[in-house]
Amino acid sequence: MYRQKLDNRGQGSAELILIIGGLLIIVLFVGSYLSNITQKTQTSINGLLKKERDHILNKI
Repeated sequence: MYRQKLDNRGQGSAELILIIGGLLIIVLFVGSYLSNITQKTQTSINGLLKKERDHILNKI
């Protein structure tokens, strides 16, 4: 029978853990950036709506 060569040092699994960890960090940074953009946009739209509402109420 053919015996597979085993990686006794665990280098393969360590590299896989590093790759997955790096991808996880990238996903978290992108999520944080998108959340920040969404929050700024929502704040801007709320301010615009309040300003326009006050403007229309003052016209009446």
